[in-house]
Amino acid sequence: MWNMLVVEDESIVRMGLRHIINWEEHGVIWKEEAASGEEALTILDQVDIHIVITDIHMPGMDGIELAKQVKARNPNIYIIFLSSYDNFEYVRGAIRLGAGDYLHKPTMDEEELVRSLQKATQGLNMMSYTTSSSMTEEEKNQLLLSCLDRFTFPGNSALFETVKECFNPECQLVVFRKRDNAVSEEEESAKLRFLSIQYLITEFVSRDWGGLVFHRNYREIIWLSPLKSKSGESSREACIDNLRQKALELLNVRLIFAVSSACFHASDLPNAYLDALLRLPVHDLGDNLIVRKAKAYLDEHLLEDITLTKVSEAIHVSPGYLSRIFLKQIGENFTDYIIRNKIRYAQKLLRETNRKVYEIAADIGYANPHYFSKLFKERVGITPLEYRNQ
Repeated sequence: MWNMLVVEDESIVRMGLRHIINWEEHGVIWKEEAASGEEALTILDQVDIHIVITDIHMPGMDGIELAKQVKARNPNIYIIFLSSYDNFEYVRGAIRLGAGDYLHKPTMDEEELVRSLQKATQGLNMMSYTTSSSMTEEEKNQLLLSCLDRFTFPGNSALFETVKECFNPECQLVVFRKRDNAVSEEEESAKLRFLSIQYLITEFVSRDWGGLVFHRNYREIIWLSPLKSKSGESSREACIDNLRQKALELLNVRLIFAVSSACFHASDLPNAYLDALLRLPVHDLGDNLIVRKAKAYLDEHLLEDITLTKVSEAIHVSPGYLSRIFLKQIGENFTDYIIRNKIRYAQKLLRETNRKVYEIAADIGYANPHYFSKLFKERVGITPLEYRNQ
């Protein structure tokens, strides 16, 4: 059972919430309630709370400020916002603070509240698992990303524990990207908008599908989608169509997407991801197609001494042009992409083989093992031997 604190300045609203559903049937104990943000903080200092449901608009300390204080005390507390204000500025503030959900009081019904609770308990259960395995949300995102490339595919049992629920009996990868427009955004604003998109996608697909949602470099959102919806009644195509419409209505964002072929096992994911990339609509004068060709070439020749010039010659574009669009589409420069993937493949070899460090360095294209060890420490924080022995 998860302990819940409800923060609402109107007693009649608190009373209505308390009796709208049987909370314990959904794995939640109505542990405490408070009439203000200040009172809520006092309770949090004394009681072990896992879920906070709070109104946004309250006298004194509002819900946004309370959420800041809550996250400062315990970032793992799951926050659900209530508000009469159907305003994206509030939603954006909630997303920035890592809110688990946002419910509109005038239209909220029992079914929506139950869905929100299910999402909360699932999130807490997953967080409990990742915490017990010493894995942060960022580490979990990186773990999921590593399974999309055969050179960085982990031999880590945590991956299979994380994704196994999606293979029942198979799944598909859905890759989303924001369609570029002529209006440029500052980096912080673009990142915030991306997080808003990811939050919307996660919330939307969790209702009737589930699966896992993660991102690559704040440029691409990947949904590891089960074969069928929970109800068995809706199609993935309809789900995606509705999702794209919501993104346009709520965030003024046009999403492009592609769906991979079926995956029956986690080891199928690298091929499925490449399949999805090749199916993405080509726009921006073919830039995406060029980058996909470059990435396919890099993945095939990663263990060689590879250069920007070699790749550009292989796909028939100039090195300068490839460098610019690679950074734009992938989110990191060409050299960093190669180094990151080589180091991650080296980590895999250090974990799963007994090969010596100089042999691994040679395997991934570094003739000088001292340079490789220096590069490895710069990227990982420890030497290859320390990594193997930890």
